[in-house]
Formats: sequence, structure tokens, C-alpha cells
Amino acid sequence: MNLDHLYPYGFRSTLFDRLFPGSEQNDRGISLQQLRESVATDLEDLLNSRMAKLEDCIDDFPMAKQSILQFGIIDFVGLSTANPKDRDQICQSIERSITAHEPRLKQIKVEMLLDGQNMGALCLSIQAYLNIYPLFEPVIFDALLKPTTQQYVISARS
Repeated sequence: MNLDHLYPYGFRSTLFDRLFPGSEQNDRGISLQQLRESVATDLEDLLNSRMAKLEDCIDDFPMAKQSILQFGIIDFVGLSTANPKDRDQICQSIERSITAHEPRLKQIKVEMLLDGQNMGALCLSIQAYLNIYPLFEPVIFDALLKPTTQQYVISARS
């Protein structure tokens, strides 16, 4: 089923995207592929941000855990991708961060891909459902941490 046919006027872009002038397409709406790309761009921003370490001070403020104070992911220095427990901790941390800061995605599952093709790079698969009321569209994003820049690059699978 092609969702672009169900939504002929397109999907609404994010408030952040609509605040930037010069995009007439934001008035008309965006296609499903453009929506996926918008989510991928926002995931890239999220994964390339590091959250502050506020473990003890933030426990008394549960709403602060969902706020912009905790935007980003934990710093993985000291964790090893060779250790299964560390891999699980990294994936669960990223899942929690996406759940807290990307409301367009539901039922998020992050898996670390271990292959010989990208030696020295961290490869993740982010599987979720795009929340397009009243439907849920399955989406998969590939995340690659480039070792030279220490920046994630996210792409949506079609």
C-alpha cells in the first residue's frame, strides 16, 4: 500500500523544519520518503549529541529525565563493542534516548551489526514504526559511526 496515495496532501513536517524560510514544500506537506529522511536527520542530531551526566541529581526530578537536559546519548568511552554486556548497554541507551526524544517513532529496537566490512566503525540498525495516525509504517535506519570524525551518519532504508 502506498501511503502517499492515502495522504495526497502529504505529511506535516516538523516545527523546526517549518520555522526555516524558503521551503514552499512545507506548506504543501511532504512525501513519506521525505518524512523518513526528516526523521533520519533528527536521529543523526540526537546520536551526535552527548547527554550530561546527572545521575544522582536528576533522580528526584522524573520530568527532567524526559527533557532537553537529557538530549543525546551517553558517552561510550570505556565500553567495548567486543563485550556483549557493553553492546547491550549501548543499544539500550540509544533506544531510551530515541524513545524519549523522537515521538514520531514507536516500538524502537536498536541492534549492533558486527561485520567485517566496516572495520573500526560502529554499525547500528534502528528498527521502529513511524507513527502516522492512524497507521504505523515500519522503518529501518542504518547508523554508522565514522571512526575518523566520531560522527554518526544515518540513512533510511527504502
